[in-house]
Amino acid sequence: MKPGERQRQEILQGPVLDGALDELCERRQTLYLATPYLAFESRFIERAGPAIRVRATMSRNVVNHTLTQHPLRLRFPWALTRFGGPTRILDYEDGRDPKTMLLALPPAMAQDEQRSSYRLEQVGRSSGTLGSRELSLVRVALESINPKGIGVFCLDPLPPSGFQGGRMVDVSLALERGPALVATGRVCHGSGQYLGLAFAPPLAGSDLEQLEAWLQPRLDETQRLWDDRASLRTLIDLAARPKAAPEGVLLVSGDPEFQARVAAALGGATSLRSVPPALAPFREAMAVDPPQVLLLPLTGGMEESHRLRTLLEIVQPRCPVVALGAGPDLEQTRSLATGLKATLFLDQRTFQTAFFQRLILGLIRKHWPASPAESTST
Repeated sequence: MKPGERQRQEILQGPVLDGALDELCERRQTLYLATPYLAFESRFIERAGPAIRVRATMSRNVVNHTLTQHPLRLRFPWALTRFGGPTRILDYEDGRDPKTMLLALPPAMAQDEQRSSYRLEQVGRSSGTLGSRELSLVRVALESINPKGIGVFCLDPLPPSGFQGGRMVDVSLALERGPALVATGRVCHGSGQYLGLAFAPPLAGSDLEQLEAWLQPRLDETQRLWDDRASLRTLIDLAARPKAAPEGVLLVSGDPEFQARVAAALGGATSLRSVPPALAPFREAMAVDPPQVLLLPLTGGMEESHRLRTLLEIVQPRCPVVALGAGPDLEQTRSLATGLKATLFLDQRTFQTAFFQRLILGLIRKHWPASPAESTST
């Protein structure tokens, strides 16, 4: 199967559907409630007999006058694609905090993927520019990509013209540890600073071959993480066991070079370990060997921020959280760190060993009195 090729049609029903919904609730997975005209984002919360309880992200008025007046579909990501089926709202529960809704569950969910190719979201620190035919340039951070198109977050304010739906733009991207990508694209949709584009004309020749070669190992890793997700079940037992005493620093990153930079900055003052920004390894690390300080690299991407926010909502840290910011717009990154409720925000350029050591050890002494780190630093 070529990189990004759509998976075959499947149906979720019976015990398979029950298991999927249980897992989606456990992970508080994002879902969408879609009418023929509008779509609302929500999150799974829990099963409720023949219904499902989800977060109410809209008012009762919107529910009564919009969602109940048109055919409604429940859509959610599963198995590296999307599934969906008809539903209806059974109840709006505004006595809860947060407010929730009860949705009727259809007996089966069919594959409901509107994209013809799987869009990879593990794109690392890839960035570039978009150029309009009016000669306006906008800096962008890559959010997702497949051989047919990209999703980008615009780091600069969008001009009033040149980037609307249907317009053609010039695309120039530097893929992390990969080739430069120069192409033209058509703006398909946009939401605020986010734009989705389709390559037009489609990529071909060496450009397509280089992109597919860059995508394939990342798609393989995404598939591996999906296949290994069953380990989440064993973590329930791990979480119930007595936890080890908090120790050291945990870095949420799958980049070995960045881990080496952090280790050099710490200078051996305390232990350091790393986990990729995925639920299973993060939950296991927090349950089995909880850290004294959690480090979150941030580059300003909205998908990155959403991924980290999901991790911290599901596995709430009981230690200080330090956001390590990078990228061309540090104020945007600082704002994302605030949304993640980070204890501190640091520019990655401040990785001066003495300063960084003192800051991390100071956090450990403050939040974990009489810890081993305190005696190490004396």
